[in-house]
Amino acid sequence: MNKLITMRQVVFMYLFISLSPVLRQVPTALAKQAGRSGYLSPFWSLMVIVPLSAVILLLIRSYPGLNLYEIMVYMGGKIFAKTFIFLYIIWIILFLSAKINAYSLTLQFTLMPKTRSDFFMLVILLLVYYALLRGSKTIFRFSELALGPIFLLIAIFLLCALSRLRTDYLLPVSTINLPSTIKASKDILAVGGNLILILFFSDKIGISLTKKQIRKFWLGSIVFVIFTFVITIFTFGITGANLTKNLPFPFYITVKSISFFNIFERFEVIVTIMCVLSDFITICIMFLILLRLIDWLFDIEERGFLFLPLGIIIYYLTYYISTTQFEYNFIYENLIVNVNLVFQYIIPMILGLLSLLKHKNVKKQF
Repeated sequence: MNKLITMRQVVFMYLFISLSPVLRQVPTALAKQAGRSGYLSPFWSLMVIVPLSAVILLLIRSYPGLNLYEIMVYMGGKIFAKTFIFLYIIWIILFLSAKINAYSLTLQFTLMPKTRSDFFMLVILLLVYYALLRGSKTIFRFSELALGPIFLLIAIFLLCALSRLRTDYLLPVSTINLPSTIKASKDILAVGGNLILILFFSDKIGISLTKKQIRKFWLGSIVFVIFTFVITIFTFGITGANLTKNLPFPFYITVKSISFFNIFERFEVIVTIMCVLSDFITICIMFLILLRLIDWLFDIEERGFLFLPLGIIIYYLTYYISTTQFEYNFIYENLIVNVNLVFQYIIPMILGLLSLLKHKNVKKQF
């Protein structure tokens, strides 16, 4: 088996695809559910993300060199595995439709409000098709190279914004609001749960995990939580929770008020580009996974012809899901978040439990 991608590339991909929802949706969701105390929610999410990370590492170490489908075949047979693969296909298609919708609405809200959303959808699908032709290695490599400069730019924005941070928007925090912060953490979990995507590519990482690879994986989980906390606290501290909960892209509004030594302004365009790039890579990765899932389900050797029919299905499903920001927010908060939790946490936890039950047999075979 050829080692096609590295753990570093997988972790960087995870952080890169987390950028747009953390900048765009998470602060709004936390402000709605927990008010000014919402910035505490990332710490609660850590209590679930850590066990998920442990389960993922358990599966990879217990079934070295196998992907999610092969792991499920080993656990329960082909019918068991293909049933879950079919469910994951439905989830990925729904996820893609929502992501393309979010990408279109972001561009309409920020840069091109008079442009029709179908134009943005066609452009992104064409770009994704071109990226898929270049191969998965190129997509992972782009995430690896782009993440560092983007984090550096965000760090500069936040340093420029320190003087505008208002503590009265953040304090005091009442213990009465703590249950709300726990409930609100599910919106962070719905993004952080993308860690499970590594299982779809675990057969391309290597036969065994080194201590260095494991440290990188844990570091990615912790960086995600810290990044979410920092973005939320700056958004709340500058824009205020009361305004944040009514905005579709609160960090964009936050950055509009930032200037560099009172000379350079209009950084919000850069934030929009960051989100668009993050959405683009997310859609590419999800299409890669969708093609692999269909291959596993139907044992198809040639998958290139599938992009066109899948693209058409997702294009029209995007219209069916929502056409306005209000409809998208409703679908995201009431459907997407909850469905994500099932496929990102509940199913992997079940697989982890089955792995523990069969652990001795697995160690003897491998």
